[in-house]
Amino acid sequence: MLKNLNYNLIETITIISKSLYRYDTYIKDASECKSCQEIWSKFKEQREEELSMLLKELKAHIDAGKATFE
Repeated sequence: MLKNLNYNLIETITIISKSLYRYDTYIKDASECKSCQEIWSKFKEQREEELSMLLKELKAHIDAGKATFE
C-alpha cells in the first residue's frame, strides 16, 4: 500500500493529466471566443507548471527511497 504522501502526489498527477487532455478540446470549442480561449490556455499553462512540480517531487521521493511500489 502506498503512503498517503506518495498516493496524494500520484492522485493529483492523474487529475491534472486528465484536465490537460481536456483543455485542448475546450480551446478548440471556444474558437468563436478569444477571451475563453485565453482563459483555457492560461489554465492549461498553469496546470502544466503544476504537473511539472509534482512530477519532480515524485521523482525526488523515488530517488530518495521514500516511494516504494511493493
